[in-house]
Amino acid sequence: MKRKILIIHDDILALRTLKKSLEDDFEIRLENAGQRFAEHTDEYRQDMILLKADLPGMSGTEVFEIWQKKTHEPTPVVMLVPVLTPQTERMYLEKGLAGVLPADLPGPELAEKLKQIFFEHAGTQQKPHVLILGNDAANIRLTKLDLESAGLRVSAVLSVIEAIDILKQETVDAFLIAGPILNVSEKEVYDTICKRLSVRSLPVVYGSDSPGKDILLDKVDKVIGR
Repeated sequence: MKRKILIIHDDILALRTLKKSLEDDFEIRLENAGQRFAEHTDEYRQDMILLKADLPGMSGTEVFEIWQKKTHEPTPVVMLVPVLTPQTERMYLEKGLAGVLPADLPGPELAEKLKQIFFEHAGTQQKPHVLILGNDAANIRLTKLDLESAGLRVSAVLSVIEAIDILKQETVDAFLIAGPILNVSEKEVYDTICKRLSVRSLPVVYGSDSPGKDILLDKVDKVIGR
């Protein structure tokens, strides 16, 4: 069975070219309006998303961020960018995209890259899953990179509501509360979330108890049991 890929691109000619290049390997669905997809994410079911970065009206980044907040699905999203640089690639990967590719990549090479990204992403779903909650975006990004480099799958959110949404939908192996949230202590945040979820406990790690990368990784490893 072919994997389903949703291509979001505003250029009709480019959509047709992409469809022709990929239809031997994927079941294709086309969408030429990023905002329509963002507003109706529940109407789409796919195994992978190929998203143009410079969409008019609502950028590819904005579309991805809205989709991510609404679904929390592990579907790999690949961004097509006009010019691919190491800085651009790092920026998108830090946001949680599965891959970044140049928009002018030839069809056969694009198909192979997408298959490679799909299988690499599928492999990451077997890794222990850590959820980070914090309100310092820069610190969260660095912590996320540290944990991912240690072989963990990481989700990161900036609000209690987002954390609860993920915890309702997924099982996490460790829940890292990275400091107080809006002047509320980590323990109070933890108690509030447990109460909202009607659970007695969660596999929690407190950031304030884990100064430094090595101590944090050690505490996370102990919680997930590896």
